[in-house]
Amino acid sequence: MPGYSLIVALHVLAGVVALVGFWAAALMKKGSPRHRTLGKVYLLAMAAIVVTAVPITVEFALFRQQPLTALFLAYLMALTGNASWLAWRAVTDKRDWKALVKRPGWHLSLWPMLLLALVVLVTGVQQRQMLFVGFSIIGLWAGWRMLKFARRGPARPDWAFRQHYQSMLGAGIATHVAFLSIGMRPLWQWLHGHTPVPALLIELFPWAMPVVVALIAAAWLNRKYGGRRVARRASGTAAR
Repeated sequence: MPGYSLIVALHVLAGVVALVGFWAAALMKKGSPRHRTLGKVYLLAMAAIVVTAVPITVEFALFRQQPLTALFLAYLMALTGNASWLAWRAVTDKRDWKALVKRPGWHLSLWPMLLLALVVLVTGVQQRQMLFVGFSIIGLWAGWRMLKFARRGPARPDWAFRQHYQSMLGAGIATHVAFLSIGMRPLWQWLHGHTPVPALLIELFPWAMPVVVALIAAAWLNRKYGGRRVARRASGTAAR
């Protein structure tokens, strides 16, 4: 594909900015001007990642004849786009959840992710690819939650705050999976050839570890902001 090297370079650059932006925003006081600015930088970088991922997916599908890789890349792109869009719109539409679910972006972020999750699940079962099966659950769960939210509305007064940090964690999974699986590939190759660590463990670690850490972080944040009184105060802080 013409210009493919440049696209990959832009994709990697956006990934580096996203990785730095994620942790910079996470370490800032929630709701502070710096947190908001760094969060915007992070989401813009994530948007660049999604855009540049499209031709990369086409490259694997049409030019390299690797349909499984292309399918998984398309699914990861849909997951990333979904989490990034929700993290952004949960803040901007925090006063009107009905406006949120009526936006075209709601449907564009929901249905491609949900449909691709189903395809990835079926493909994973057929090909005995446990990575496909495991990651398909993320999209199916996220899609089910969005459908439930659109039908019933928010169950808590601080829904926007919780949706924001949960979506940021979801986007963070994509950021760190890319960094560990691609950026640190030389390390995993070295471990394959020079250590007795099981190959399956080495292969799954870059994909599974970000998910595990995100689940732990989500449990901690949900516990921290789980009380109604604390949740309302946190929601008020985010609104300011």
